[in-house]
Amino acid sequence: MRKCWFTFGSLLTLTLVLLLCDQAITQTTETRLFAKPERLTLNGFGEPDPNKEPTSTTFLTASFYPIGWSRDGKFAYLVEPPDEACGCYFAEIVIQDLVTDKILWSERYSSESLEKPEAENLATFWPKKQKQYSAKLAKYGIRPISDSRLIFPVLEFEDDQLTPKIDVRIKTDNDLEVIGNVTVKLESIRRGSKVISRESYRKGQISGFRNAEIAGLLKSPFEDRIAVLIVEEHRGWEGPPNITLIRVSGAALKAGFTK
Repeated sequence: MRKCWFTFGSLLTLTLVLLLCDQAITQTTETRLFAKPERLTLNGFGEPDPNKEPTSTTFLTASFYPIGWSRDGKFAYLVEPPDEACGCYFAEIVIQDLVTDKILWSERYSSESLEKPEAENLATFWPKKQKQYSAKLAKYGIRPISDSRLIFPVLEFEDDQLTPKIDVRIKTDNDLEVIGNVTVKLESIRRGSKVISRESYRKGQISGFRNAEIAGLLKSPFEDRIAVLIVEEHRGWEGPPNITLIRVSGAALKAGFTK
């Protein structure tokens, strides 16, 4: 009888311990909030000219904020599109699969409906959405990153050197019609090259695309994979100044190359 009571007591104690551990894990998961992301300075025309006033600049530029990576090729980031005439704050958070380049989830934000839309910025906007965004990022297995070093123009990887290259071949009527292709390749000294992105513009399509550059790349801390950042120049809503948009394309560092 004593042995039975001892067994029952041990099981009860073990059950309580497991319940407490499960509760602690749940609370940790629920309270892990992603900090406000930090802006990454890009290369090329993706950055504003510090020597010029905004009214005389060539481009109204977008801003890029890396957030984190998953262990299976997902990359999360936030982009602030340029404000052309609203006097508002805009942001878009994105979770992208860099194996397929598919956008898995995104959400856009605008301060246009606020009483003082011009007063909004990332510092005031992020706390409003922090809990919601953190839950979504955790759902996709995104881990925050502490070091977002932009690599440009060449990635030194193991015994290889990899360089993203962009080829812009378009014709435009200088308005909203563009015909041609924009191809991004990743060139490897050891393995050859591969196409990682191709955008096609056909007659009759409406697009203000003008040019594009490689702005740099980021390497996953978990995989042999990179995010290639591409800055595109597009026609402004009412003409000059033009604006920049940022898109991301993923690439594996060892697979898919041909010589």
